[in-house]
Amino acid sequence: MIFRVTESMKYGSLTNSLSNIQVKSTSLMEKISTQKNINRPSDDPVGAGKILNYNSTLASIDQYQNNITNAQTWLSLTDTNLEAIKDIIAEAESAAMGATDDTMNANAAILSSLIDEALSLMNAKHGNSYIFGGSRTDVAPFSTTHISSSISNAITSTANKFDGTVTSGGAYTGTENKTYVVKIIDGGTPASLANVSYQISTDGGKNWGATFGPTSDPPSTLDTGIITLGDGVNIKFDDSAATQDLTADDLFSVKAYAAGYYRGNDDNLTVQVNKSNNYAYNITGSEAFTATNGPVASASLTTGTGENLRENDTVILTRGATVDSWTLTDHAQYPSMKIVSTSATEIYIDVDGTGADIITLPLSGQWSAGNTVSLSITGGTPGTVFSTVEVEGPGTVDLLGTLYALKAALEAHDENAVAAQIDDLKDIQTQVLQAQTEAGAKASNLDLINNNLTALNEQITSMKSKIEDADLDKLIVSYQMEQIALEASYNLAAQIGKMTILDYLR
Repeated sequence: MIFRVTESMKYGSLTNSLSNIQVKSTSLMEKISTQKNINRPSDDPVGAGKILNYNSTLASIDQYQNNITNAQTWLSLTDTNLEAIKDIIAEAESAAMGATDDTMNANAAILSSLIDEALSLMNAKHGNSYIFGGSRTDVAPFSTTHISSSISNAITSTANKFDGTVTSGGAYTGTENKTYVVKIIDGGTPASLANVSYQISTDGGKNWGATFGPTSDPPSTLDTGIITLGDGVNIKFDDSAATQDLTADDLFSVKAYAAGYYRGNDDNLTVQVNKSNNYAYNITGSEAFTATNGPVASASLTTGTGENLRENDTVILTRGATVDSWTLTDHAQYPSMKIVSTSATEIYIDVDGTGADIITLPLSGQWSAGNTVSLSITGGTPGTVFSTVEVEGPGTVDLLGTLYALKAALEAHDENAVAAQIDDLKDIQTQVLQAQTEAGAKASNLDLINNNLTALNEQITSMKSKIEDADLDKLIVSYQMEQIALEASYNLAAQIGKMTILDYLR
C-alpha cells in the first residue's frame, strides 16, 4: 500500500519539530540560568529522588550541628563558672590559712561575701535555664539555707484512668534528689490485690525495675493502698470516691529531696548529635558542689550465714563528731540490731544481739559529722542475702556546707575547726577541678563529632552536586546547536508561510 504524504502532514511535522526544538532550547536556557541539571522532578525522576534524600540528610546534619553549638555554649558557660568558683575556694582557703585571733572577724565577713558570690555562680543561667540543676532547669538549684530532706506531693499523669486520691508519705533517707515514678502494669482496686501489679523507676521514668505484685518479693502492700518506693518514700491510694480503678499504664510520680542546699537533680541534659545518639552535655550541681560522690561504704557478712536477715529493712547510720561515734536508728524488723564497734575505716553491726550474724561496713574517703550511711537489706535465702544489700554514703565535700562551717569557725575563733575546714576546701577544689575536666572532655568530644558531621556534609554535598549541578560548557554548546536548529526551523516555517496556491500548481 502506498501512502501519500500530503502538504498538511509536512506542515504538521515541521511545527512539531519546531515545538520540540523550542522546548529543548527553553530547557537548556533554564539549566544555564539555574546552573542545575534538575529543576523539576520530570527532568530526571530518579535523580530528583536522590536529591530529596540528600537534602533531608543535609538538613539533619545542620540540625545536629546547631544542637552541638548550643551544647558547646552551655559547656563554655559551665567551664567559666567552675573556674570562678575555684577562685572563690582559693580565696576562702587563703582567708582560713591567714586567720589569726585578731583577723578572724574580718575574715568571717570575707567568707560572707564569698558565699554570696558562690551562690550566684552555682545558680548561673544560660538564657532562662539554670546550668547546674540537672534537668530541673527552671528552678534555682541551690538555696541560701540548709533544707531538711523532703518529699513532694504525689503527681498523677493527665492520661490516668484512676480518679481516686493519691498521696505521698514517709521520711526520705536517700543521699541524692530523686524522682520516683510508679507505672501500673495490671490494674485493679488498691483495696483488692486481684490483678494489681506495678513497676517503679527511681530516675524519673528513664529506667524501670522489676514488676511487683501480689506474689512478688518483696510482697506488694497494695492491700493497704500503699506502695513502698524506696529510701523511706511511699505512695498511698484511696479509691473510696473513685469511679475508675487503677488501670494499666497509669503513672504516678513523687520527688524526693535529700537534706542539704541542693534542689536540682542528677539527670543529664542531652542533645541529638546523629540519628541514633543523644549526647549528655551538662555537669550537675550535685556532682560538682555537693556530697554525693565521695566517701563510700560496702557491706559484707563476716560472721554467720545471714540466717537472721530475713526481713526487708533500711538501716541508717549517722556519724557523730568523732570517727568512732556512729549511731544506729531503731528498726521494727531488727529490734536487737546494734553497733558492736567502730573505727575510722570499719563499722561492725550485730544483727540480732547474739553475735551470730555480724555485718561489716568498710569505709573509705573522708567522713564528716552528720554524714549518713543507708544500708538496705532485702530478706531472702540464708547465705545469699548480701547479694541484694545496697549501701549509700555521702559524697566528698559539700561546698556551701564547708563555706558556712568555715565562716562559723572564724566567728567563733575556733582555730581547730578552721584548720579542719581547710582540708575540706582542698578536697572541694579537687572536686570542682574534676567537674571542670569532665566539662572540657565533653566539649572536646562534641568538637570531634562536629568535625565528623562537617566531613559528612561535604561528602553528601559532593554526591548531590554530581547529580544536580550542570556542566555549563556542555550546556552552552548544546544550546548553541539548538539555536542553529531553531533558526533553521524558523526560516523553513517562514518559507511555508509565503507559499501560495501557485506553488502547489507547479
